Amino acid sequence: MSERQVWEVIVPNEDGREYVYQVDAHPLLKERTVALQVWIKHCQDGGDALPTKVRATRLEVEAA
Repeated sequence: MSERQVWEVIVPNEDGREYVYQVDAHPLLKERTVALQVWIKHCQDGGDALPTKVRATRLEVEAA
């Protein structure tokens, strides 16, 4: 069984609100790749954010 890679991604919107997403990602993906993928989805859903302000942090997840 593979290890889960859970990331918390914070997207600060241009209207001043912050959106927080928690996503599972492939273990080989790096922080910036995960952040940009979430940013793309956020913008496709109508959000307005700059990609340079999006940040991702890997969360510690206990194995089930």
